[in-house]
Amino acid sequence: MAQWSRADRTLHAKLVYYGPALGGKTTTLRAIHRLTDPEGRNPLLSLATADDRTLFFDLLPFELGSILGYRVALKLYTVPGQVRYDATRRVVLAGADAVVFVADASPGRAADARASWEDLRRNLGANRIEGAGFPILVQANKQDVEGAADAAEVAGWLDVRPHVVRGTSARTGEGVLDVFVAASKAMLSRLVSLADERTRREIDPAQLDRQVEAAFAPYRGRPGPAADAPERRSTIPLDEADLLGSAVRVGTQLGAELADARARGARLEREADALRTLTEMLRRVDATFDRDAIADGALAAAGAVLGAARAEVWRLDPETGPRLERSWGDGSERLAGPEGASFIRALLEAGSTCAADDLACETKGALPRAAFACAPVEGPARRLLAVHVPAPERRFDAADLRFLSTVAGHLAAGFDKAGVWAELVAHRERLEVAVAARTKALARAYEELRSLDRMKDRFLSSVSHEMRTPLTAIVCSASFLRDYGGAPEERREMAENVLRGAGALERLLDGLFRIARLERGGEPLGASRLSVPSIVGRAIELAGNPRVDVALAEDLPAVTGDPDLAPRALANLLDNARKFSPPDSCITLRVEACGLRIGKRTAEAVAFTVLDRGPGVPEADLERLFEAFEQGGETLTAKPAGVGLGLYEARLAARRHGGLLRYTPRAGGGSEFRLVLPAATASADLEAVRG
Repeated sequence: MAQWSRADRTLHAKLVYYGPALGGKTTTLRAIHRLTDPEGRNPLLSLATADDRTLFFDLLPFELGSILGYRVALKLYTVPGQVRYDATRRVVLAGADAVVFVADASPGRAADARASWEDLRRNLGANRIEGAGFPILVQANKQDVEGAADAAEVAGWLDVRPHVVRGTSARTGEGVLDVFVAASKAMLSRLVSLADERTRREIDPAQLDRQVEAAFAPYRGRPGPAADAPERRSTIPLDEADLLGSAVRVGTQLGAELADARARGARLEREADALRTLTEMLRRVDATFDRDAIADGALAAAGAVLGAARAEVWRLDPETGPRLERSWGDGSERLAGPEGASFIRALLEAGSTCAADDLACETKGALPRAAFACAPVEGPARRLLAVHVPAPERRFDAADLRFLSTVAGHLAAGFDKAGVWAELVAHRERLEVAVAARTKALARAYEELRSLDRMKDRFLSSVSHEMRTPLTAIVCSASFLRDYGGAPEERREMAENVLRGAGALERLLDGLFRIARLERGGEPLGASRLSVPSIVGRAIELAGNPRVDVALAEDLPAVTGDPDLAPRALANLLDNARKFSPPDSCITLRVEACGLRIGKRTAEAVAFTVLDRGPGVPEADLERLFEAFEQGGETLTAKPAGVGLGLYEARLAARRHGGLLRYTPRAGGGSEFRLVLPAATASADLEAVRG
């Protein structure tokens, strides 16, 4: 009798092949075995006599797969056909859920068929298997024998309706699978009708035939077994003297338990192979932190172990919806289009492990025919590990889902590891950038500090020397005036020395204050419209009226600038030329219009070029020519008066005006300093650049 188990969703059923001796019952089971299990994972169990005739029974365990949510496990039995083994047939027939009567359609076997058919009827009654609904199908076997009776004739032998009789050839396998499928449909339909109310509510009989056909579809179209093909078979030879009823019952029970044990062993072996594959995958990707490599390893393991055509990792993007992150296998069964996206989104949002035998059935034809299984990948992002294969080549059972969930768990751990590593690498890179920037800033600060130290040393050296001379004159002259009561002319001379020294100190301090204001840049620059002659005249006056040969070009534009700072910049250049020129030489000042690059435009400007015939600037001193407190000449023998701020102040003034100051060695000896100031027409360009 069938056994339902709602706990693990399984159904165990029994199908018995009955018929006369040498009619082809065992050959039929062998044909089914070879068609449905070509690798021989589940051997056929036979108890036979020494001449290879079935003594007790043949047993073939067969798993039909998942039917409407239940895993169906069938046990196929044959009974010995010899007349003297009636007790054995009765015991094997006990608890049957359906019968296939195998009639030998060879010429001259009609009487044997009728006798065996009556024997079947008696033993069904003895086992209290009655009722018009009990499924009995008839095989008119050996249709490959010349002169064999057809299905209609065999139906006449047995006085049954022709539609229950089908012609077969167990030797070639022709028709055997069709009878097996028909018997399975009839048996399952009856079992559903006899089940308890809860089970009947869970199973839809309208879909049963289609589900059974889908389960057998992978076996159809396979070539029939060759007559001499080797088969994996477990045979237990017995002596005919052991034919006791109790031995039959014990043997039947042991055979059934052995079949169950072998089925469990086969499942455990498959799961062990799967775990070995997973372990090998983990070993390969354990040392890597590459997210793609981790995903590829998991997908390859899932696809190879589960026999999937394609394996995928999907991620739910909050803005764009489901997104395929990684895939393995060919793209023939990719779940594309709006229907596929909607289906994947529902699975991602559900976050549960599930399987479907046929997506086309589940989605009413919106998706292609494919067996599908998926498991969620735990983590901060919603991900899904999915495998699918064109239906009906493969079906995914509970063991497959357990393995897929295990792979998904390892994939989640791998993604977490890769994410932590990526964060660590990013943090390290940010730290390296920060350290590099800090190191660069420290190096710049150190260099600036060294420059300030050098400037301080030059300042102290220059200022102390320049201040000591007038201070000495002031002190000496003041002491003389205090202690000396001589002629007024001498006292006047001493007083003038005091005034000159005080004036020198005033000019020195005034220059230092101007430099400080320019460097600070806090005070606004005067914006007067200055004519070129006024700038030149004021500059010559500020420089102490040196001898200057002035050449002014015609139609020079006015300059917008500070009325004190612009002339003083030119005066510093004239004073510098005077200091380093021979006493009786003449300084040349050439003034002309020119262009000045301001931003992306060339604006109108005025160039003031000061030329002298002094010693020029040594090449070694060019880099520090415009630095503060730098002076040319020998310190002990040829150092001119001053603290080395003239050229520095001139460059600061030029930059404050938006202009520039350049030095060029003069051919034939001497120096050329070119001060360029923007004309009044360039004010808008200057404001745009400064803004």
